[in-house]
Amino acid sequence: MVVRELDNSKKVKSFVYRGHTAQVTVAKFSPSGCYVASADVRGRLRVWSYDNEEHLCKLDLSSAMTGPIRDISWDMDSKRLVIVGEGSNTDSSSVCAKVIQWDTGVKVGDLGQHARNKASSCAFKPNRPMRIVTGGAEDFTLHLNAGPPFSRVSVVDGVPAESCHTRGAIHCVRYNKQGSLVASVGTDKSIVFYDGKTLALVKKMENVHDASIYSCAWNDDGTQILTCSADGTVKIISVETFDIIRSWNVATLIAADHGANMITKVPLGGMMMGCAYVHGDIPVAVGLNGHIAVLDDEVEFLTGHQAPISCMSIHEESSVMYTGDSDGVIVQWDISTGKAINIQGDHNMDNGFDETLMNKVHTGAITGVSIIDGKLLSIGWDDKLRFTESSMMVSAADLQAQPNAIATGNRIAAIMTVNGILLVKGNQIISEMDLSYEAASICVSSDDAKLYVGGRDNIIHVYAIDGNCLTEIHQMSGVHQQPIYSLALSNDGKMLASADVRDVVVWNIDCNYETIVGKSRWCFHKQRINALAWSQDDNFLVSGSNDDSIFVWCLKKKTTRIEYAFAHRGGVTGLRFINHSDGYILVSVGADACVNMWDLTDDIRNKFS
Repeated sequence: MVVRELDNSKKVKSFVYRGHTAQVTVAKFSPSGCYVASADVRGRLRVWSYDNEEHLCKLDLSSAMTGPIRDISWDMDSKRLVIVGEGSNTDSSSVCAKVIQWDTGVKVGDLGQHARNKASSCAFKPNRPMRIVTGGAEDFTLHLNAGPPFSRVSVVDGVPAESCHTRGAIHCVRYNKQGSLVASVGTDKSIVFYDGKTLALVKKMENVHDASIYSCAWNDDGTQILTCSADGTVKIISVETFDIIRSWNVATLIAADHGANMITKVPLGGMMMGCAYVHGDIPVAVGLNGHIAVLDDEVEFLTGHQAPISCMSIHEESSVMYTGDSDGVIVQWDISTGKAINIQGDHNMDNGFDETLMNKVHTGAITGVSIIDGKLLSIGWDDKLRFTESSMMVSAADLQAQPNAIATGNRIAAIMTVNGILLVKGNQIISEMDLSYEAASICVSSDDAKLYVGGRDNIIHVYAIDGNCLTEIHQMSGVHQQPIYSLALSNDGKMLASADVRDVVVWNIDCNYETIVGKSRWCFHKQRINALAWSQDDNFLVSGSNDDSIFVWCLKKKTTRIEYAFAHRGGVTGLRFINHSDGYILVSVGADACVNMWDLTDDIRNKFS
């Protein structure tokens, strides 16, 4: 879960909560703002503190529900929770809706259950008398529950009005803050308003959108309701007149933001999946492609990765960074603010603009990005090399083998494939060389004179680059006892750092490749080391691993280290120091789809003097 501040005057500030081990489906702040209730696809419910630095967990129910939990709602006192989702069809004790005490998990009554044991949404009345409304995922009905202890209210003369929707699912149910009205939206493209206490029908608006309505949200004073739909639009409805007073075609806005003047059909990525009001009256909507649209006076799009980030590259002159992920998406970032300023994918498709708006540059996972001569080079498991300039793909090349890494010098790029090494200059592949061993990492000197290849044979192979030719001139062996997964040259070109699953080794390549830091000295990682990076002054080396940690090493104090544990859930995949006049700023990326910026200055000064 990401909690992000929407303040344009500052750098991006956010908090990432990593308490779940499965995909998170819902998270809700308590009315007091002190706690967050979150749930995942495995039916796990956690209630954790937000208003202190340690974010302690108050309640952890590993099997609050047998299937995915789809929605959560707090009561007005921040003491009770209603959760809905998917129960089991074979276990008679399994339920799809329940209400519990927030601190003990004890049930507070028995809620009405929905067909096929599936519920999709719920809402707690924000004042007394207490009511809970739940919506079905299969039976397109609502259930009203009164309490505590809570139980389903029987239908008498059509009240509660449980069956106002005609088909499909109830996607969202929400009370206004006054508790006077509750609204529901669903597959039948209708918005239905009910009395908040009795669930008596107040008004039904049909065909508000051209496709399923996925979410709705009330503004602070309860006079307007916001809706979003699979038709790519977001609308505001006045509850006083039941008229649409404002509408945005967000899918078209996203397309225009990516350079397309029009789209011929509703794009998959442009389907609006969720909406909310922030600051009381600013509407926000999120699309299937992950774009968050802040629909203020000027529409602003917030975006980033939704899949593990596998690689990164920084262009210092323009203060721009590129990151690629396992979905085939490349994001361009402004380092000075930390904001994503562009998604590369929509401009890079072979057939022009990608009308799905899913932003994929490569149809497979991206395994490397690098910048050379002002062009962005990217490789992926679709076995393609793509050249991008000014956000437009200028050319592409088919590769004969799966590429796994790319490294650049001054004018030459080297691509490591499962078969061997490719040299690239300009927009062309100038040389191909098969290897007798399997390569695991690669590095090119800044003067384009040497190529270093770390092998699964536990040897670093050194090649001289002469025009289009590669000639092996040396082997650095006898130190590593495991495959070499990462290489990094110092900025002055005199030292080479290498790493395997345990050891980080530093070599003096100007003195007959002698070791400065040998085996079993820097050996505190527990899993494969994926990334190495040197500080600008070459005094410090950082390493990142699949064990989620980042270590900072000092050449002048080899027995001292700094550890940042739990830096990225799932592992660190990329590291890079950026130029800073008065300190050490590190950028890291990882399998948690996050880009982190670290100020190491104080820690380095305190630890290494």
